[in-house]
Amino acid sequence: MKIYLAGYINDKVLDKCIRWRKKIRDYYDNWKGKEKYPIIWLDPCNGETLGSIELEGMKCKIPGKALVHRDFNDVKTADLLIVNTDTFGENRPLVGTIYELAWAWYLKKPVIMINRDPLWANHPFSLDTVSIYVSTVEELLEKKHINYFFKGTVSANY
Repeated sequence: MKIYLAGYINDKVLDKCIRWRKKIRDYYDNWKGKEKYPIIWLDPCNGETLGSIELEGMKCKIPGKALVHRDFNDVKTADLLIVNTDTFGENRPLVGTIYELAWAWYLKKPVIMINRDPLWANHPFSLDTVSIYVSTVEELLEKKHINYFFKGTVSANY
């Protein structure tokens, strides 16, 4: 299963932008249950991009069109999107994340949104796009929503 981790990227709070992604990845990469979850993580913070982010996450050494095309391809390839709307106290809007939500809707991909802001949860576009809302990464892991999509997509047990 392929899961895309969409959310805010800003060099001012880069540690927080990475921390929530790493927590989810580590949880499933080190799964202790009787089933193993072979997940491919599609993460815009992977690879060369991470080391070259500058100007509040709006630029890096990789050309902008290449980032957009790579991220679109990742969304297209993903079986599920986890979208975190937290901007970690910064004011720059989530333009890239909004694009990714629109792509997910267009491609009919399931979306789990990590969100504490009722404006997102009650917006008609979010209501039409998001499959499941959770308030925190901890709630996502506790309720095992990823497991639900994995089992329904990859490994049905009878």
